[in-house]
Amino acid sequence: MKKVNLYGYEIYENGTILRLNGKKPMAFHKTIEIVVNGEIKSVSYARLVYYAFHQDFDFENYKLLVHHKDNNYTNNAIDNLYVTNAKKHLRGKNHPRSKLTDEQIKEIKMLYEKGNKETKGKDTNYPFKKVSYRKLAQKYGVSHNLIKEIVKGGYRGNNWYSS
Repeated sequence: MKKVNLYGYEIYENGTILRLNGKKPMAFHKTIEIVVNGEIKSVSYARLVYYAFHQDFDFENYKLLVHHKDNNYTNNAIDNLYVTNAKKHLRGKNHPRSKLTDEQIKEIKMLYEKGNKETKGKDTNYPFKKVSYRKLAQKYGVSHNLIKEIVKGGYRGNNWYSS
C-alpha cells in the first residue's frame, strides 16, 4: 500500500491518516488541522488524501470539491474520491438544503399545467379544480413561493443548469 508523508502526517491510499508518531489525529467533523507556511488550516480528510496522491490538484482552490463516489464520507480511499466543480455539484438535488428531486420538480410543473389547462374557459362548477401553488406546496412540504418559482421556471428552469 502506498503512503505519502505530507504536512506532518502519513497518508495511505486506503484513506488512513496517521501522525508521524503512528497515532491517529483527533478529528472533528471529518476535518484535520494542518500547518501550511506557519498558518493552521482546517481541511477535510478527503481533500488531504486526494492532494497527497494528486500533487497537481489545486489544494487552495475551494471552488473545487473533493467528493466521494459512493457518498460514504468515512470511505476516504483514493479510488473513492473525485474532484468536482462546487458550482455544478451544489445545484439542484445535490444541494444540501434541497427538498425536492428533479422528478418532483417535473411532476409539480406537470400537475400545475394539467390542472390549469382543464379549467381554462370552463365555468366555476367544472369538476377539475385549478391547482393552486398552496395546494402543491402543502403536498410537497415546501413554501408556495417555491412552487411559484418552479412553475414560472426560475427554479431549476430551462437555463438553470447552464453556467
